[in-house]
Amino acid sequence: MIPMPFVSTGIRSKRAPLAVFCVYVLSIIIQSLTTEAFTNILYDYHHESSSRKDHVNYISYKHNQIVPARSPLLRLQAQEENVNQIGSTAAAVTSSTRQATELSTYVNKGAKRSETIRRYQERASKIASSFKPSKFKPLPLLKNRHLQTISGVFLRSDPNCAYITKESRILSSLLQTVANQKESQDLDCDFWDLRKRMDTPDGDFYHVDIKYAVHHRQKLSDDGDHKFWWRSNEGSKGTVMVLHGLESNSNSTLSTDMADAYVNAGFDVAFLNFRGCSGVPNDTIGGYHLGFTDDLQHLLNHITSQQNGSNVDGGNNPKDPKWPIYLSGFSLGANVVLKALGELGESAQTMYNIRGASVTGAPFDQERNIHFVDGPGFNRAIYATNFLRTMKVRAQDQLEKFCDGDVCTVDFDYEMGMKAKTIAEFENAFIAKVYGFTDNVDYYQQTSCIYFLDGIAVPTLVLNAADDPFFDPDFFPWEKGCDFRGGDGTLPIKLVQTENGGHLGYMFHQPDGGDVVGSVGMKSSWMPTELARFVRHIHDCE
Repeated sequence: MIPMPFVSTGIRSKRAPLAVFCVYVLSIIIQSLTTEAFTNILYDYHHESSSRKDHVNYISYKHNQIVPARSPLLRLQAQEENVNQIGSTAAAVTSSTRQATELSTYVNKGAKRSETIRRYQERASKIASSFKPSKFKPLPLLKNRHLQTISGVFLRSDPNCAYITKESRILSSLLQTVANQKESQDLDCDFWDLRKRMDTPDGDFYHVDIKYAVHHRQKLSDDGDHKFWWRSNEGSKGTVMVLHGLESNSNSTLSTDMADAYVNAGFDVAFLNFRGCSGVPNDTIGGYHLGFTDDLQHLLNHITSQQNGSNVDGGNNPKDPKWPIYLSGFSLGANVVLKALGELGESAQTMYNIRGASVTGAPFDQERNIHFVDGPGFNRAIYATNFLRTMKVRAQDQLEKFCDGDVCTVDFDYEMGMKAKTIAEFENAFIAKVYGFTDNVDYYQQTSCIYFLDGIAVPTLVLNAADDPFFDPDFFPWEKGCDFRGGDGTLPIKLVQTENGGHLGYMFHQPDGGDVVGSVGMKSSWMPTELARFVRHIHDCE
């Protein structure tokens, strides 16, 4: 799972004022410097500390070989040689060629690439490849990966921090944010127009929150009377289903910012809260995980059956629904979306009328990433340690609710989970046991979306940052992209990797006269606007 103690949680931590104050102090220090030395020092320190001892080389269980870690200096030099959007450069091709042999070892676990699916992929690839990404240009003194990551949580809603213009007042905004920060864990939010409870076949439930594109539409009560509750009556281009990251929900600043971006582009938004994340504890042990596509599939089946008057779960063959559906998600939610599309293959379009997808912060291969998440240094001290604490609290609650407090329960290894000092150790003791995986490595291999990309048959954008502190900086599956020059280009996946942005940050963007994102009014921050641009691009191409 992708650790996000500060990154995407919708619950304000009691440490939030301190965290915001730290961001404020850090920004003041950075602004006091005349060069980017401080940013580079932080970058080098993190990677040097995570490369010492056993992290100089680490064992790749999947390939049974030693994978050498590149030095921070070489990594920085490589970044300087590449333009922001690496996917369109010759350097991307070189990087992809180096990974070609390794990528071939990822056995596809999704839909098989039959002639039928290849035809769908070829058509979709033309749409994906015709999209022109915009360039993320953060203020140089505020581009540090950790500053981007943390400010994306606490400062995203401040227009003076999302975008940097001549009128921006960063210092006053930071001071005001610190002064106005509230310690609250209230999940109530008046942003959404409707909340719908969805009961699942296994005796559990999840909530879907709706934001309608047509603002004058009357809000509906959750009484089930409205058959097509996931869409506006008229005036919408389609519905975008959004899935959040680990320990997040529909109330986080990124969640509402993404919803705003899609609504401003003319789409309804159906935000799927994973089980136990909507403010109400779920009714079965576990809840969700990195590859948990069950509830997304359940929601798609419900919508299809409602539109066609048939029960998909009952085995009927529904007619092709006409209402356009798009998928989106961030971090863990991005992995779930990509995995689900790979599992569905061409049926994503033929059965559910999914027109495309737009995701960010996709982990691709969590077996690789876990070494960086748990590695010594800044990540373990700030992100992993805090997130591990929340995971243990959740496990304790699950023990009391579903195991009668029995620490010897066979459902998971409670003792090892409580003793865990890394995310990997906890997932081995809890996640793997609850969901029937052999161990945490088997869990990563069975759920990481890298194994399912070959089955995707609709136009899909994946937007990641090269400096994401949670991911292996030396791995990005360029060969799976529609722009890869060394392949057949049939996979309809637009891979975009920006030089900066951190994990789900993309803050302090500097728009200019030719900036595509800036030209749409800067109503949402850069990354959500870019995701919405791709979905709008798909709509306009059809």
